[in-house]
Amino acid sequence: MQKDNAKLLQFSPSIFWDVRVEEYDIRRDKKKIIERVMNYGTESDEILLYKLYSFNAIKKIVVNLENLNEKTVSYLSFVFNIKRAKFKSFGKIPWYVLENNDEGK
Repeated sequence: MQKDNAKLLQFSPSIFWDVRVEEYDIRRDKKKIIERVMNYGTESDEILLYKLYSFNAIKKIVVNLENLNEKTVSYLSFVFNIKRAKFKSFGKIPWYVLENNDEGK
């Protein structure tokens, strides 16, 4: 693991509970890392994220992520001063709702 990638171990373990964080690369997996931290991280995790990536880099990525939850979109809309409707994930039905919808069966 590279020195920069070791910074990922400083994030809350719950963010990367289902993956081997050691295999993540901060450059290659930037979108995945930002999405996980924004959806599942704490305030401390967010501060670490801004140390890892620039404010503008994060802003550019979050508007194009498709799997942000509604609360995260609302929060990021405020932080970045972007209308919620500009977010790609705004108004989407989460995949887990679609997969677990047993109505009509």
